Amino acid sequence: MDFIIHQHSDLPQYLAKSPLDAYGWRVQVFPMIPDPLKHVEDMRNLPLRDDDVVIAAYPKSGTHWLWEVTHMLLHKTTVYERRIKEFLMLEATPDLDIFKEEPSPRIFNTHVVMDHYPQEILTKKTKIIHVIRNPKDVWVSFYYQNKGLDPNLTLQSLLDAVVNDQLVYTSQFDYLRQMSQFQQEHPDHPVLHIYYEEMNRNPKQTIQQLATFLGVEDNEEFLEKVQEACKFDKMKKVEEDNKKELPEALAKVAKEVNMKMVMFRKGIIGDWKNELTKEQIDQLDTYIAKEMEKGLEFKFIYE
Repeated sequence: MDFIIHQHSDLPQYLAKSPLDAYGWRVQVFPMIPDPLKHVEDMRNLPLRDDDVVIAAYPKSGTHWLWEVTHMLLHKTTVYERRIKEFLMLEATPDLDIFKEEPSPRIFNTHVVMDHYPQEILTKKTKIIHVIRNPKDVWVSFYYQNKGLDPNLTLQSLLDAVVNDQLVYTSQFDYLRQMSQFQQEHPDHPVLHIYYEEMNRNPKQTIQQLATFLGVEDNEEFLEKVQEACKFDKMKKVEEDNKKELPEALAKVAKEVNMKMVMFRKGIIGDWKNELTKEQIDQLDTYIAKEMEKGLEFKFIYE
């Protein structure tokens, strides 16, 4: 069965696949980054510290939730980080020199492939927390986030771009395969894989697992307080009350396009069933089946 193509749907330019390439991978282009190719080199050459941590994930996989939990665990607090995670997002920070002023332990986050990471990650054995979410919920969530940028964006035009690999981001399957390849080539590197669906259903277990990985003392009372503070509804309320500070460059772009940063919508598993038509589900199922034939070590949890 071939992919279902809807030629009448147009993808907004800011979501379209970039012609830029570095180290065999497409380069993500952000309006706040004047020279994307130079930025890749700057990221690769960024000096790291021994206690740095990186949160890695494909977009819309739950990194904002994990950013908050990781911040609380490493800083032994239940007070929300005042800044949105994009302050320490490698590919979206115009001047990486600001990271020099960030106190330790620093928590970087990124959606880029490993070949675009700071290369000291290997010698420093930097801990990587990798979050995985099922592709159907990923794309529904991605659609609603980006509809704030362009009200003319349709879910169908987005799905067409996904299955034809015409999106600004590397495909989710290629992203996951390169994560597997990294582990095969560096089997002793500390990487923790967390499934969005599992941390949604059993946050206590996930937070305990994360605390162990980070070397945080397993104080049950403290971990329960972190779990309570980071419930989805509470995190969403923090966002709705505008209690998070945006980086200056990102705030400027958001103002120019009249966009409100919305990172927390429903936070449920299987919302794709409420949003996708039967035709769209068939389209994604065909695409996913073809990608799975190429090999994938990670599972997906759809409901």
